[in-house]
This record gives sequence, C-alpha cells and structure tokens, in this order.
Amino acid sequence: MFRKVIGGSIAAIVAIFFLFNYLPSFVADSLYKNVDDITDGEMPATVTSFESGPDVVSTIGGSGEGLNCSLPALTNIFFDGSRDSRGKRHLVLQRFRQACVFHDLCYRHGLATYGYNQNDCDRILQNAAFRLCVYIRNGSGTGSATRCQTDSKMVLAGVSMGGYNAFRGWDRSTYFEFESDPFRSVGYQASRVVDHPFKTVDPVKYRNDPDQVILSFENVRSDIAVTCMTCGQQPVFEYTQDPNDVDAELRSVGVTKLPEALLKREPILSETVPIWLPPRRHHAAPHLLVDAAGKDHLIWMSRNNPQDTMSCIVRSDAARLLTNTLPRRDLCSVDSGSSLTMVEVDMFATSPLPMEIPGAADPIYATAISPQKTVDNDLSFCSRSASRPVDQAGGDDQSKCINFTGDDVSKGAALGAFQDFPVIRPGQQIVFARDVDQRTDSALTALWQRAFGNTFSPGGALLVIDVAAPATPKGPALAKLKKIVRFNIDDRFDPMMPLTRKVDDLRFLSLEASKETVRLRQIDFAEDNPAIGTIRLTIGGGDVELDRSWVARPMMVLETREAQAKTRLVFSRGEIAIDPDKPVRPDATTEALTLQTLVFERDAAAPSDAPFVKSAGATCRITYEFAPHHTDWPCYRPFDPDRSMRASPAARMQASQMLVGHFSKSAGHAIAFPDACLKSEPIILAPQGDTFVPVSDTAGWAGPPKLRRTITCGPLDAASVVTRPIVQKAP
Repeated sequence: MFRKVIGGSIAAIVAIFFLFNYLPSFVADSLYKNVDDITDGEMPATVTSFESGPDVVSTIGGSGEGLNCSLPALTNIFFDGSRDSRGKRHLVLQRFRQACVFHDLCYRHGLATYGYNQNDCDRILQNAAFRLCVYIRNGSGTGSATRCQTDSKMVLAGVSMGGYNAFRGWDRSTYFEFESDPFRSVGYQASRVVDHPFKTVDPVKYRNDPDQVILSFENVRSDIAVTCMTCGQQPVFEYTQDPNDVDAELRSVGVTKLPEALLKREPILSETVPIWLPPRRHHAAPHLLVDAAGKDHLIWMSRNNPQDTMSCIVRSDAARLLTNTLPRRDLCSVDSGSSLTMVEVDMFATSPLPMEIPGAADPIYATAISPQKTVDNDLSFCSRSASRPVDQAGGDDQSKCINFTGDDVSKGAALGAFQDFPVIRPGQQIVFARDVDQRTDSALTALWQRAFGNTFSPGGALLVIDVAAPATPKGPALAKLKKIVRFNIDDRFDPMMPLTRKVDDLRFLSLEASKETVRLRQIDFAEDNPAIGTIRLTIGGGDVELDRSWVARPMMVLETREAQAKTRLVFSRGEIAIDPDKPVRPDATTEALTLQTLVFERDAAAPSDAPFVKSAGATCRITYEFAPHHTDWPCYRPFDPDRSMRASPAARMQASQMLVGHFSKSAGHAIAFPDACLKSEPIILAPQGDTFVPVSDTAGWAGPPKLRRTITCGPLDAASVVTRPIVQKAP
C-alpha cells in the first residue's frame, strides 16, 4: 500500500510538472509555429507621447483601466522562473509588461487611431514579448533565446484565447495616439493645432482667419498629405509665370526664386497638398514642439525598419508644409535640397522624441532613453541635434550617449523605464521605471512569487533627468539624473501624466474607472512617499463623480498662457443612437449620435487640494443623412452593433480625435472633432459663455451621392446628467 501511495504521488507530481511546464509550451508552439523569426537584438518600440496643440500639457488615454498584462497571478507557473546570472527572477507579468502596455492601448484605441484589428495588436504583442525576452532573460544559458520564443507564443496564446471580448470595435474604440512606428497601419489621420502660418506675415490678407489653425495629416501607407481645415479660401500666392515674382508668404519660408512646381498655379491655403518625406520609411504623425519663443515645430521621427534604430528626423513648420516640400534628391539629408530640415542618425532607441535644450546653439534635439549602447544594458541618455548636417567623419551619424551610474539604473536595473509615456519639458525629461525583477532569498519565497506574483506591478521609480547644452558642438547633451523617486503604486493607475508644464513640478494625474464612475487621482512625486490622492470636481458648488463613460475617450489637460494661467480639464463622451429593441435596418439612410463636452478649471497656482470647478459644457445631437444603396462605403451606412468592425459616420465621429485651441473667432478655447467622412469639415464648437455652439450647423453635400451632417447643441450644466450614462432614443 505504501509503495502504491508513493508511486501514485510521484505520478501525480510528474503529471503536474508536465501539465505546467510542457503542455502550455507545446500548445503555443503548435498554434503559432510560423511566427516571425526575429534575429536582430533591438528592443521593441515603446509607447510615445504626442501633443496636439500648443496649450496641451498631457492627454490621458487608456480609459481609466490601468495598463498591465491583465493576466492572473497563477500565470507565472506556466513560464520559466529560474534565476538569471545576477540572482534575479523575472515573473511574466513584469517581464513582459512593456509589451502588455502597448497591447492594452492597442485593444482600446488601435482601431479608431491606426485601423488596427485584433490580429495586428496580438502579433505586435508577440514580437514585442520576444524582443523583451532577449534582454530580460531567466536563466543564464545562451539557449534560453529558444525559450524566449516559446514564452512569447504563450503570451500570444493567452491573450488570443482569453482577450477576444476585450478588443474594442467601432462601438467602443476611441482615438488616442501612442504608436511611434505604425508600420502595420494601412492608413490613418492625425491633426495638430498650430499658429496661423501667415497671419503675422500679412495681417490684412488673413484678417478673417483664426489665430490658430487645424492641420490634418492623412497617412496612407506612409504617403502623407496635409489639409488646413480651418484656413480660409485665400490663395497662398498669386498666379505667375515669372520665377522671380515671389510674394511675402514664400519669402517668409526662405523661397527667393520660384521652382517650376510653383509656377502657373494659384493654390488655396485650405486645399489638400502632398508632403514629401523620405520614402521607404514608416512615418508616424508629427510631434508638435513649441519652443521658448513660441514658434511651432512639426517633427517626424521615422524609423527605417524594426531591425535597427536608424531614424530620419524631419523638422518643419506649417508654412513650409502648406507651400512646397518637393526636394531635388531622394535622400534624408541636407543633400536632398528640400525646404524641410532632415537628418538621418542612429538614435539607439525605438521611440526618440524631440525636446528643446535651453542655451544650445541649435536648441531642438532628438533625444532618447536607451539601454542598448552598453553591453550591460546600463541606462543611457542619447541625443543629437535635429538639424545639424551629418559630418561623415567620426561617427557623426550616431547620437551621442551619456551613461547613468548607480545601482538603480545600471546593469539592466532600469529596463522598466521603457514602459510608460515619457514627459518632455524644456531641459527636462521624466520617465517611469516599473520594476521587472524579483530578488528571492529562499525557495519558499520563490514558490510564493511564482504562484501569487504582483499582478499589478506596484514597485517602481520616477526618474527626473535634467538636460543642458553640450559642451562641444558635436558632443552629447549634458544629461544628469537629477532625482530618483521610488514609489509603490499599482499600475491600475497608469498612465500617470503631468498636471503642469512647469519644470520640477512633479504632480501627476491619473484616471481610475470603477464599474459605474470615474475618479480623478493625483500623485505628487515630490513627496517622500508618493501616494494616490483624489481631486474634487464640482458643479454648482457641489461635488460630483462623473459616470465612467467620460473616460472612454481620452481626457485632455490644458494650461493657458495668460498672465493668470488656468489649468483646464476637458472631457468628452459620445454614444450612437441605437434602439436595442429594434434591429438596424440595412436600408436606413440616417443615423445619429450624442456628443458631449465638459470643462473643469482652476487657477494654475491653486493649491493641490483646490477643486476643479465646472466652467463650460455642451451636449450636441449630430445627425447624418446619406444616399441609399451605397453600404459598401463606410460613410453611407448605419452602424450595426452585431458587426462592430464595420464603421459608419456616427461610429467614426464617436471615436474621433478631440482638439482644443484658438481656431474659432470667439475668444477662449474652442473644441473640434475631425470628421473622417467629411475630412475638410470638422465639427467646431466655439465657446459662448458657459457652453459651446457649433460654428456651422450643417456640412456635406446634396449629392450625388448625398452625405449631409447637421448638428444642434445646448448647455450641459446639470450634475444629474453628467453622473449617469447618456440617455437617448434612436432617431
């Protein structure tokens, strides 16, 4: 009997060992036998930050649901948990967290922003997980790269089989930019608010145009065109056959003699024009950088391919983009003869960002946080002038890096820094480094961590990096790790984004969605022990908790540039008018949605515990009318919830980008929503007292085929309305 018990126990142990260690990997390898065989050693592309307007401090996406691997703690059991050469274990929920952050954002915003489907998001996850595993390995053998591939397939299998309900179709996906290298995207649009390109050149000619304009960039397989959606019907320059007849607008962008492409033309400022960017690259949307003098810079950081970190840095402004960008040669360099500034360098990072370095001779730099420049994966700060031509001698086609020292950031300790949105300020960068390893001193602790690891990755550090002008013309920017703030905050509160653009102010905001409501959280990383606090929102003198539908679309944080600056929080939400008790008629020729906006504000100098007070709000009913029998076109059919991957006019508007700026004739910030079906006619809501009114009630055309949009708006001022879901009936 004793022998039978022992034999049965051994058999059970063997069975459990097989179940946990071989069966999952066997299934994953069988399901995904032919995934990409990655042989390079590059890190995966990280999420990045884009500002859409000069007054924008931050945009908080993610729908208030946190950013993590969304897997149960027991998942760790199925993955390799052995120690690495430094005695550390990397549990799967932390080891692959960077890939999971991208995947979460892709599921929530990928369709509306880049046209990604669920398969696109899952394959990006698998590739990113493999690239991470090469850097963050368990075990010390060189053969562990094979195990990395298997582990990445297991992560892919887990999300593919368990996450199908999490992917958001056109009924729930919303616009939020996070992708630095959208090579899987067939096409997408992105808009930026900039100062009027020529109003200061000729104030009389452009007196009827707003002070700021909306530029819409349409990217179709990296062929890019731009439209000034709020410019007037003014010609940029008059028709001429004389190449020496150069008007004031062209002289302002450095044109002294008209090229042949500009002769015998009279282009209108609001028409769509192509942008010539160097081909054979994956162009994301441009970054918007406003320098200390108030000048807008539009900067592309375009990768050649995922296998290396060569980047083409293209710098321009609205005036150049709307006139002529045709070069003489097909190059990413000064030799191209383009009106745009172009530099091609190796940035040693997948998602470089532009920043202004005060005191530098040429203050606009491309910068990156990188572990790739050293063998031991030390944390480095790499930088390169965004406009200085490359000198072929002496490695000038590579960014120059400064390695940080200290146990917190050396020898791979800060690999977690590549998991959150970087914060860029003049002369300063801030990144978050969530811990990716577990140090174990006993077998019992190791077993406990394998079974009940940190589901929400609470440990981490905030890194404050001060950046000064280089000591020599071609030297690296002088970067110093000014401050490391350790914290213990669940990643259910990610992303944490800045409240202000002021340097050294370490107050950050987060959105936390519960089942029914959303709370606005604040974390002050200037404190010795940063903790989650709640920010009050008030309407009519009383506190309110917003319905969670207000965070399905990203919230925007603004800081006005007045003498007495204001901090503004801009929320929006939308819902298509569908009667759940009635099927959608395929021959329907109308559909509608409700779109609401809500603005809270307080003085920028107010104490942290001061409430944000509701200052404006509007509720708008938007109706689309379209011709029948054209349902193959996304803009000529109603939305069907049973086919959520098929777009419609109302679905695209519900998911649209939100813009804030001075692009209406009214004083104060207006709000705009680009329309994917009426690309040159965005919805613009001008401020009027404590509400907003549409600049135009109608848009579109009578046909053929007919496509028409009407909008009516009213005040949104009742707390009882904003604390519950949108209530409406189908048209």
